[in-house]
Amino acid sequence: MTKASLPAKIAAANDEALAAMLSCNPVWVDVSSALDVLPGMTANTVLHAGPPIAFEDMCGPQRRGIIDAVIYEGLADTRAAAKALVENGEIRIAPCHDHGAVGGMAGITSASTAMAVVRDQASGKEGYSQLFQGPRGQLQNREDYNKAAIEQWRWIEKVFGPTLQAAIRECGGVDVKNLTAKALQMGDECHNRNSAGSALLLLAMTPWLIKTCSDKAVVTECIEYLASADQFSLCISMAAAKVAADAAKGVPYSTVVTAMARNGVEFGIKVSGLDEEWFTGPANEIDGLYFSSEWSDKDSVPDLGDSAIMETVGLGGHVQTAAPALQQFVGGSMARAIELTDEMRRITCGVNDAYRIPNLDFAAAPVGTDIRKVVQTGITPVIDTAIAHEKGGVIGAGQTRAQIECFNKALLAYSDRYRPKP
Repeated sequence: MTKASLPAKIAAANDEALAAMLSCNPVWVDVSSALDVLPGMTANTVLHAGPPIAFEDMCGPQRRGIIDAVIYEGLADTRAAAKALVENGEIRIAPCHDHGAVGGMAGITSASTAMAVVRDQASGKEGYSQLFQGPRGQLQNREDYNKAAIEQWRWIEKVFGPTLQAAIRECGGVDVKNLTAKALQMGDECHNRNSAGSALLLLAMTPWLIKTCSDKAVVTECIEYLASADQFSLCISMAAAKVAADAAKGVPYSTVVTAMARNGVEFGIKVSGLDEEWFTGPANEIDGLYFSSEWSDKDSVPDLGDSAIMETVGLGGHVQTAAPALQQFVGGSMARAIELTDEMRRITCGVNDAYRIPNLDFAAAPVGTDIRKVVQTGITPVIDTAIAHEKGGVIGAGQTRAQIECFNKALLAYSDRYRPKP
């Protein structure tokens, strides 16, 4: 019997990886602290978005976020003391991705952070994401913003998280795949626009919040928060996307991308057949709109966050056509959105029949970015994203691209590992 050729091995491996990703049945089942659920989490660990990066090399939002987290967890009393602990190595810093989690924007996750727990009903494996943490309202003064952010962290940990935990446990879970499919039909692309998904979650959770919380003031506050947080469903979707992407990891010979993430300095990817190795390139600037005329490019940092896990599983930029409202943020049009989805089909190895795009006659969403196709075509994944202020917080939204350098490096490493030696 002749041995299978390398292209045949790759095709079979990619079919296996994609099948694992698509067979995932993610259900939101719990809310718990990071210390209680994240593999390898400790009391003195702080996680961040994106590929690994040294503290001194981080962008402003991540450096400040880590210092704030150290103080918040009671590990230091002042910023100077917190910084010293980090620099002395007494605080362990690591990517969220390395602990089965994803984090929006800076992604700062510490021991007490309230996490959405999403379980794949098929395998029992779990993915995690911090709950939506943005302060209520957009504050121009950064000192006021930081105070509001910390106040919000405390409310989420002490009030919102436990209240939501009781409700989600009582209701038995929310089918995230079904919710995502519905949201796509209602104008979301499930990354930058999550209005429909968040409304669906509000509808699903309100009766259970009322049933499980006897404190009328608390339940009212929680429902009002969910009603005002248009992006809340993204944290649930990200945890679901993480567990789906992780299902495709570790398939020998596969060229399918299993993670895309940014830390404001570098853009990084992981590839199924290359295990846990990160391949990085410089993070790109974002083409978009600011929420206030007082902000401009001088206030922002390059692309930041783990939310590109949505594009990793074929949502966000891959299905931007499903969200006409987003085109105003990228100076685009529906015609351009259709072109982008067509481009994504050229660099992926399959489609997701569960996720349909209404504006394309309900065509299935392209999924499974293939590093070979990216390098061959020069087309990189489109990333729908938010714009972060260099001192923290979201100040705009738009679009960018993954870094071609990541894919070039990954393909070279792949060749070194799998191409037959002469």
